[in-house]
Amino acid sequence: MFELLHELVPNPTVVAVLVNPTNPIRAEFTAKDMQAAGRALGQAVHILNASTEGEIDAAFASLAQLRAGALVFGGDTFAARPDTLRIV
Repeated sequence: MFELLHELVPNPTVVAVLVNPTNPIRAEFTAKDMQAAGRALGQAVHILNASTEGEIDAAFASLAQLRAGALVFGGDTFAARPDTLRIV
């Protein structure tokens, strides 16, 4: 996944990864995988935990503070639920 991101956005120095902490196995696997890939490419990776609308809003608000050049969703189905997504 990180390699594809690197092709689409060649030089993001900071990448944020949004994971669902209510699915700890997937969240931990995704976090470790993305951090290892980031280290290999010399990019900082910040893991953002969110499982509610408020936490997702807070995660998006933190992107500017982190100076994230890219955001990756951690592959959990919470990102596809219509009640958690909205276009702003």
